[in-house]
Amino acid sequence: MNETTLRRMIVEVFRLAYARRLVDLLGGNASARLSSDEILITPTSMPKVLVKPQSIVKIRLDGTVVSGGNPSSEWRMHVGIYRVRDDVKFVLHTHPPNILALTKADLKIDLSLSEAVSYVGEIAEVPYLRPGSSELADAVSRAISRRNVTAVILRNHGLVTVGSTPYEALNRAEVLENLAYITLLSNCFTK
Repeated sequence: MNETTLRRMIVEVFRLAYARRLVDLLGGNASARLSSDEILITPTSMPKVLVKPQSIVKIRLDGTVVSGGNPSSEWRMHVGIYRVRDDVKFVLHTHPPNILALTKADLKIDLSLSEAVSYVGEIAEVPYLRPGSSELADAVSRAISRRNVTAVILRNHGLVTVGSTPYEALNRAEVLENLAYITLLSNCFTK
């Protein structure tokens, strides 16, 4: 895909994530692999509804800004994922409320509830680490370095999903958030 198309897709998926309540107005971020050494990433501190294709920031995998303003504060996590997984073309970081509630309640998503395994693959989990930190980036990169892992739950923080397309990453986030809701609801009635 060319850069113009990728920029439009990032904006579309980012807005869809906001519409699905996977992120709040200023939270979350998304990126796409542009080349072996460059990615496109959402800007920091910009309301989801205002992000436009020209707002997307281009950076190198070493963090150098090529064009645009300031990248998301989670840029280290995004570039870390692209460094360890050459098959990943898109990264979506969301703050799904039901997944956050699950981690707070020390519950695990019940993947037996649907065909989720075919959509998601394996889920990893990392402990709470300061958002935007190199420690968080390193933990997520280690967790997602296994080829079958397509989602990482960040305890008390959010979710990272990856895919070969932006829609695959978004679908994984939606499926997991829906399963988290079902898991929470079913636990209310079985305890």
